[in-house]
Amino acid sequence: MLNWHKWVYRMLTVNKLKKSAGFTLIELMIALVINTLLISGLVAVFVANLNHYNKVISTNRLNQQLEATLELIANDIRRAGYWANAKNDVGTHQNNNPFMASGVDVTVNGSNNCILFAYDHDNNGALPAISSSYDDERYGYRLSGEAIQARPPGSAYDCNVAATAWENVIDTNLVRITGLTFTLTQQTVTTGPGTKGLTMRSVDVSITGQLTDDATITNTLTQHIRIRNDKFIP
Repeated sequence: MLNWHKWVYRMLTVNKLKKSAGFTLIELMIALVINTLLISGLVAVFVANLNHYNKVISTNRLNQQLEATLELIANDIRRAGYWANAKNDVGTHQNNNPFMASGVDVTVNGSNNCILFAYDHDNNGALPAISSSYDDERYGYRLSGEAIQARPPGSAYDCNVAATAWENVIDTNLVRITGLTFTLTQQTVTTGPGTKGLTMRSVDVSITGQLTDDATITNTLTQHIRIRNDKFIP
């Protein structure tokens, strides 16, 4: 029979060898699974943050395009009917403003997606003839396909001309316009005997667009535009 102290020594030696043998296969597999889950979670969080960042960038790009276009249109419409010689009509009870004459004055087409107007851009008091060689002071904006277009000098002063006759003011490679509406509101206030009065005009503009490469990113901008030049009704 072994001496008791030899038996204790042998047991301690066996336990020490077991401890120095390392992890078992099951323990390694469990650790591997846990590490895989942790890495998968970190990758998912990273991808989600990256997608959110890309969407924010894309949304900002869309908004910048729409805001710049709306501001361009609004600044132009506000000047509709301006005439440098308006003071000449004071006290005459007449309206000789050529930029408010029939066929030239601000109008919106029946589909509400095109507006035409004129103003004295060069401040010389005269409405020039239509010509592509200079600014003929007749302006317009419309929806054509998925683009917003502006009337260039020399083109027909007409909402129904071919798409090639007007020019795109927005890059359809970046943004597609799915909606453009103009709502013209007119209110006449009587200022004298008979029909004499002032017609105050305003235009509400709404633009809806989406990114060309991601139709899920869309936005609508609206603006109320007060036309600064009231129309005298003699």
